[in-house]
Parts: sequence; structure tokens; C-alpha cells
Amino acid sequence: MKVLTIILLFFLEVLLPLAIAFGFVARLRFLEKYTSKKNNTLKEIRKKDLPLFYSTDAVKIETLRKFLHIKPLKETVISRIAVKDLTLSAKYLERAVKKAPQNTKLLLLDAEIADLRHEQRRFHHIIEHVYLPRFMCPPLKAKFWHLKAKNELFQTDMMSASEHASKALKAYQKLNFEYEEAETYLTMAQIYRISGVFDVAFTMLKEAEKIYKKLNLYAKIAEVKAYFGLSEIGRENYKVATEYLENAEKICQKHKLFGTLADIENWLGLVAFLTNKYKRAEQYFTTALENAAHIPTKTFATEMLARICLKNKEPEKALKLTDQALQYAKAMQHYPSIFESLYLKAEIFYFDENYPACREILTALIKEKTPPSAIYYPANAYTLLGLVEFQENNLDMACTLFKQALDLEHSKNRLKGAAIDYNNLAELSRRQGLLPEAEIYLKQALHYAEEIEDKELIKYLKSKL
Repeated sequence: MKVLTIILLFFLEVLLPLAIAFGFVARLRFLEKYTSKKNNTLKEIRKKDLPLFYSTDAVKIETLRKFLHIKPLKETVISRIAVKDLTLSAKYLERAVKKAPQNTKLLLLDAEIADLRHEQRRFHHIIEHVYLPRFMCPPLKAKFWHLKAKNELFQTDMMSASEHASKALKAYQKLNFEYEEAETYLTMAQIYRISGVFDVAFTMLKEAEKIYKKLNLYAKIAEVKAYFGLSEIGRENYKVATEYLENAEKICQKHKLFGTLADIENWLGLVAFLTNKYKRAEQYFTTALENAAHIPTKTFATEMLARICLKNKEPEKALKLTDQALQYAKAMQHYPSIFESLYLKAEIFYFDENYPACREILTALIKEKTPPSAIYYPANAYTLLGLVEFQENNLDMACTLFKQALDLEHSKNRLKGAAIDYNNLAELSRRQGLLPEAEIYLKQALHYAEEIEDKELIKYLKSKL
């Protein structure tokens, strides 16, 4: 009996995933129909709010396990718990990983749930230390590549992120794992959106949307609509962005997805903020803060309310809100958000001409040697510190800092940041009386502004030539 159990477990853990990968299960029609018929997990998550957890692999293995009357596997049990309660699944995972620290399946599941729970530091640590065994089933390889891509996206290593996401996508398409395929399309859309390749990002979102609609996952449909809006914000098509976001808002209201709705209100607030409608923006961010189900939503709303106060020339109020955002960021140990809040604090001190306090924060941020991220970028600290030195007439130090910022911007192909730093170098050259050099810097800044089609920046730079 024991031997039979071992053979069945080997089938479940090794042979079955390989069979799925190479399409053999598809030929065994009764198994494929059986797993599809018995899959109630998708129905369970259709009306759930974000973040959603779902694993096609776990569903298939668990359904067949019941069919074969085999003892449940630890990772599939925890996957089942994660569908209903991410926090509870994280507690079970912590214990399971302590007992089996080399179990790749458990580690990747731990990373996936950490990502969904916005535990970025934990997620990054796991992915950086997970190595796939030479012989690993295709679903697990695909999951590893996808999570690796998400980690690289957060670190702004867009080339590696794109490569790993493409590998994951091909693997999921071959496995016919539709949910995971859509999730990978969503990751690829993020990669291309942040890289400024909006047409490809749009195509990726369209592919993800098709699958989510097919699966009737309302929260994910709303999320995709919202990302369409975010892409249009990047293109400065604010009217179109608002249409997408309001569409997403209606889906959330209809299906009572209040957590996702709070995020969408944040993005609607961002559109209002970028179009200088600060009163409307304040209303959106205040509503988002009231309805927020997750700390990242609260952090963003609070930080943006601080930025509105700064725009309204209310530095004391802005400082108070920034400290609140900082507390939220520290509560979730989200270091990029912590650094971003500290940077905003430095901006407030700069506005208030409190240069010593501004310098102290920026120097500490630079000493941290924090890696680039999709939220906080170290080049910003160098740029603002350069402006502090410029204001205090320490021109050589300002020049060094602007060039250090420029090197960081070039290393990640962040053209807008590079344009701003070239403009700062032009201002510095003018102060030194080096007018030909100032013109060279301005022309380079204009070249980058034109490349990214930033109309406002182009107009500003042309007025200075």
C-alpha cells in the first residue's frame, strides 16, 4: 500500500505536470473534462476584490488528487487557503518554509503571496535566493520566470524583466494556463508602459482583458481598464485616461469592489492633479483614503494630498501629511515608499528654503545606496541636492551632483530625468557665464524632450534657447 502511495505521489508531483506541459493530459479527455467540471475555484473568486490568488496548476493537481484518493500536498492545501484568505495562507507558509527551507514550490508560493500582500522586501529577498533545480516541472518554471520578471520590473531592469516575462508567457500558453497567461500579459504591459512603449503596452492589456472577460473576473477587468487609463496618463491623454478610469469605477461600483475602487479613485485623483484641478484631486484622494483596504492605497493618497498642500503653498500641512505617509510606508516595511516619502519631505524643506534640513535628508538617502525602483529613483535625490548646492552658490558641487544624476538616468534610459538634468546643467553654465556650453546642454535637453514627446517640457526648453 505504501509503495502504491509513493508511485501515485510521484505521478502527481512529477509525471502529471510534465504530461500537462506536453499536452498528454489533453489527449486523456476524461481527465481534462473532469478537472474542468470540478473546478469551482474560479467561480469563488469571480466576485472577490483584489488582490486575487488563483493557481491553475494547484487546481488541476488538487482535483486529480481527489479523483485518485491521494493525501493532499502541502502547497496545494496552502494554495486553496490563499484563494480565500491571503493573510492566513501567509501564516501557514511561514511554518511550512521553516520546516522545508529548500522546497522550491513552497518558496515560490511564498514569494507570490508576498507580492500580492505588497510585502516587497520579502518578495525581493525570496526571488533573489531561489534557484530552480535542473529538472523542474514546466508550471513551476513558468511561475519562477514570471515572478523574476516582476522583481526585475520593480528594480527597473526592463530588459531582463521583458525577457523573463516573454519566457513565462510562452510557457503558460503551451500549458493552456489562461489565468496565468493573462497575469503575465499584465506584467508585460507594465514593463512596456514604464519603458514608454505605449502601443505595445496597449496590445498586452488588450490580450489580458480578453482572458479576464472570458473568465468573468470582474476585479481583474476593472484593473485592466484602470491600467489602460494609467497608460493614457503616461501619454498625457488625460481625457481618454479619465474615460477608462471612470469605466473601471463603474465596474467596481456595480460589483461592490471597494478596495479596487479606492485605487481607481487614487488614479482619477492623479489625473486631476496633473491637469491642475487640485480641488477635485483632493476630493478623490480623500475618498480613496476613506475607502482604502490596503496600506499602499493609503500611502499614495496621503502622499498626493501632501503634494496638493505643497502646490497650495501650505508646507506645514504638507509636512504633517508626509509624516503620515511615512508611517504607512514603515508599517509595511516598503522601503521604496519610505524613500519616496522622505524625498517628498526634502522637497517641502527645499520649498520652505530650509536647505540644511533638505540636505540632511537627501545626503542620508544617497548614503543608503538604495537600488532604483518603480516608485523611488535615487537620481532624484542627486538632482534635488544639486539644486540645494546651486541655491547656496556651491557651483562645482552642484555640477558634480547633476552629472551623477545624469549618469543614473542614462543607465536606465530615463530620458525625461536626463532632460531635466541637462537643463539644470545649462542653468549652472549660464550662472558661470559659459553661454555656448549652456546652449549645448539645452539642445541636448530639448532632444530628449522631443524624443519622449513631452509637450510642456519642449515648450519650456524652446523658450530658453
